[in-house]
Amino acid sequence: MNPAHTYQQKTQHYRQHIKQLERQLRGLAWARLGIFLLAIISVYEYFHNDFIPVWLLVIAALTVVFVFSLVRYQRSQDKLNLYKALLDLNEKELLLATEHKAAFADGAEFIDDQHDFAGDLDVFGPSSLFQYINRTGTLLGKKQLADSLRQYPANAADIHQVQDAVKELAPQLDLRQLYTAQAVLAEEKPDDVKGLQAWFNMPLHFVGKKWLRIARILLPLLVIASIVYYIITGNYIPFSLMLVVNGLMLGASVKRVNEMYIHLGNKERVLHKFANLLQQVREAPWQSALLTQYKNTAAEADIALRKLAKTGNLLDQRLNILVALFLNLLFLYDIQCAFALENWKEKFKSQMPSWLDVIARLEVLNSFATFAYNHPQYIYPHVNDSPVTVSGTAIGHPLIPAAECVTNDVTIGEQAQFLIITGSNMSGKSTFLRSVGVNLLLAMQGAPVCASSFTCSPTRIMTSMRIKDSIARHTSYFQAELLRLQHIIQVLKTGERVFIILDEILKGTNSEDKLTGSLRLIQHFLEYNCLGMIATHDLELGSLEQKYPTQIRNFCFESSLENGDLHFDYLMREGIARNKNATFLMQQMQII
Repeated sequence: MNPAHTYQQKTQHYRQHIKQLERQLRGLAWARLGIFLLAIISVYEYFHNDFIPVWLLVIAALTVVFVFSLVRYQRSQDKLNLYKALLDLNEKELLLATEHKAAFADGAEFIDDQHDFAGDLDVFGPSSLFQYINRTGTLLGKKQLADSLRQYPANAADIHQVQDAVKELAPQLDLRQLYTAQAVLAEEKPDDVKGLQAWFNMPLHFVGKKWLRIARILLPLLVIASIVYYIITGNYIPFSLMLVVNGLMLGASVKRVNEMYIHLGNKERVLHKFANLLQQVREAPWQSALLTQYKNTAAEADIALRKLAKTGNLLDQRLNILVALFLNLLFLYDIQCAFALENWKEKFKSQMPSWLDVIARLEVLNSFATFAYNHPQYIYPHVNDSPVTVSGTAIGHPLIPAAECVTNDVTIGEQAQFLIITGSNMSGKSTFLRSVGVNLLLAMQGAPVCASSFTCSPTRIMTSMRIKDSIARHTSYFQAELLRLQHIIQVLKTGERVFIILDEILKGTNSEDKLTGSLRLIQHFLEYNCLGMIATHDLELGSLEQKYPTQIRNFCFESSLENGDLHFDYLMREGIARNKNATFLMQQMQII
């Protein structure tokens, strides 16, 4: 089925259900008000009519119905919130499918001009690869997706595992969307996981003390005994003494309990949502190796997290005046909560990081699977650990709408180590470089690519395309470019496999110096374990093909004049470009 049609249907479906739930909630609200008024009337009748027992039965029945209506209302409210999240998700998917506008978070906070390739390949920021792919809802998942797009797997086996997982997830639309919606509803805040981690790093102050374990049970029992003693004898001194002892115990522990509360306070919501995500992972009918591994890791994790959420909520209640005055003094409420929390930490502390990791990594796989579902025409590349190679047919840029996307073939590594690509302005050189770079990045993520066929090896991508000067770093444009090229050479000297993409290098110097430097740089590249593409206006670089016929090949993009208008077909051809258009364009724009 056409993804756009599916999203249109789902959008209509959720809108209808939201209207129904909103009507239901209004009815429940009025019913609850009516039950409450009837209960008030029943209480009045009970006291006004000489305490007739039947009114107690009525009051009890109304109380049960009132509680039931509260539970029903909360469940309907939770369902409404979920449907609203699903509606928002499908509206965004529909917008992307029909108008090619991405409304998802763009990851602008991850922009780094010093990164090997992220800036040049538009990985982060508005209209970026990240915004196009991102279906994460938690901050954990968002960061994990950014980390994935900034790195690459070490071997083909890891990529194949991800491919298998993405292939299995892609058709499971309802499951994927439910996972995304639950992640969004977690409303994770930056301090949530930091608080949990800080609490995990705190030493155990309570469970390790044997005398305190005895005291937390014995003292409440003695309080109860003193109350019974007071009822029988009227002597309140033992009870008073026990309150003093408990108060001293609480005073000695209050600092440690406050530290716990600072890190764990108000975490019930996010912990419950994390538990929902892990329950979904645990119950999913997955078969691929990676997803099965995540299922095994998540086994019973949701139960443990819900227990932590409930215990943390009990700790939150210590701010209630009734709890503080009565339960604390009578039964050492703070200390009981502290013991329960430390017992949980002692049992599950080592497993918690892996649970959070599963949540984040599933969001990444979910994002790639959605990308695959939205582009059924894309193919999964063939990835192997053989000597580095990059080749493909009908390669296009995944961020360009299919109707506008012009595709080209490329083969690097088998017939040539480097491609020298010449062409006039606006002819498509830079777009082609990014098309190959972005698809290579996607291939190494285990995602499908925009091509008819694609073969590659895991390799480090390094680019120099949009060099910027920096006042803050006291670097000029030319110096910034030299520093980038120096970084590439330093990596090559380590023996690491590198795929290099350069666009119009050494722009910051005169033409003669630029040509000499470019020739020597390309010759230097040939000494290392690397492949690459270099786009340039320097037609003289085409002479390298004659000198290195098995290592360098020339390709070009051309423009043509048709009826006085400049025409581009964006198709790559063998050879060196012949046509120029800068003067013509300046005349057309009345610059000269």
